[in-house]
Amino acid sequence: MKTSIIILTHNQLEYTKKCIGSIRKYTKTDYEIIVVDNASSDDTVSYLQHQDDIKVIFNHKNLGFAKGNNQGYEIATGNTIVFLNNDVVVTSGWLELMLETLYSSESIGMVGPVTNNISGLQMIPVSYNQITLQGLQEFVSDYQKNSIGNIRKSLRLVGFCLACKRSVLNEIGLFDETFGIGNYEDDDLCLRALERGYELYIVQNAFIHHYGSVTFREGNVDYTKLMNTNQIKLQKKWGFSVNYFMFSRPEVVNLVPNGVKRVLEIGCGMGAMALELKERYKCKVVGVEIDTKVAEFAKYNLDKVYSDDIEVFEVSELGRFDCIICADVLEHLRDPWTVVQELSNLLEKEGYMIISIPNASNIEVIKSLIQGDFTYKDAGILDKTHLRFFTRKTLPTLFPTEMELKEVHSIPSSYNDSEKVFVEFLGRLGKKFQLDTEMIEVDALTYQFLLKAQKK
Repeated sequence: MKTSIIILTHNQLEYTKKCIGSIRKYTKTDYEIIVVDNASSDDTVSYLQHQDDIKVIFNHKNLGFAKGNNQGYEIATGNTIVFLNNDVVVTSGWLELMLETLYSSESIGMVGPVTNNISGLQMIPVSYNQITLQGLQEFVSDYQKNSIGNIRKSLRLVGFCLACKRSVLNEIGLFDETFGIGNYEDDDLCLRALERGYELYIVQNAFIHHYGSVTFREGNVDYTKLMNTNQIKLQKKWGFSVNYFMFSRPEVVNLVPNGVKRVLEIGCGMGAMALELKERYKCKVVGVEIDTKVAEFAKYNLDKVYSDDIEVFEVSELGRFDCIICADVLEHLRDPWTVVQELSNLLEKEGYMIISIPNASNIEVIKSLIQGDFTYKDAGILDKTHLRFFTRKTLPTLFPTEMELKEVHSIPSSYNDSEKVFVEFLGRLGKKFQLDTEMIEVDALTYQFLLKAQKK
């Protein structure tokens, strides 16, 4: 079985040399290297012309990440395709470990390694020097001893290193070239695999060093603008905010008590949090998701998914639960008090309900109100889809008498120095006029509250 490793280059010869050198040194299975050069102006072209063991495609202009990788795929002969950035250094066992997981089940479509520098679940803390790479191999050796056999199901794999079955790519298609230079075409590819019912896994004992965004930094690319543009493209293509639904909420998961056997998640999205719950607590997870498009993805990751509006859904048919999660849900409801009451009836004795909800006494809202403004926005605390608003003092009103509020955690918002000074001034001013502003310095800088309540 052969693996085709496809690498794009656009200048940055020294990084390319390190990458290819590490592949030659640490890859023990049958492979071929295919390099697609996107109009390099340094010595990259000359270097590639003298590499007898590399297939090369030379482009006269930068055709972008998606197009370049698709070109490489067209001349690939391997059963497995690995899309690999040129700003990486692979380590011992990197490919063999990924292949072992990739072909362990017909349902697995793509896998990726862990790394030191990336967004999402594939990033892990490291102890080696990330500039000189001193101690890299020693770190990998020690790390692999503690993570052998560990894999983690995910909704997202980043394209810095993405191993795919050729048969899966033939079925779902290649990278969408409308994303141009780069960003979000890997998310789109993952979504198409998930849509067909394929599973994605992070191979946690396969490690690759990633310098990160080298080509973008050196190419004078407006990275933020590119990200925003392609994020909008992705949302329009799929009909929902992929960024919002692809990621879990670890701060919520951390509040779930050990020993839970059955969890209900209202607003389960694509199942990102459910995957983490099942991984950590080995529990069953049932979900309710109002967006039918999103729920179609969730059904592959939860034990049962209902696509419905929780305010009209007959919750009694859901069964009994040790824990119920309502993360960023209640503020969208007409009558969250009744929903919480009905959900509490599903809890086992001493069961828990965990809620995250925006804080209406945040500095963003205070500043608007002082200026006579309460304009709804596309996102944030004043999101136009928010119908109900709560502060620290009104949070307890959400719960029926049989529920006891045990914990209230503050998730801080971003703020500048002048806003902090302003909040401190409001606290002093309030006290001068006998107002209860004891908590304003904390609450005004809190974006969201996390609540944990227990059934008596």
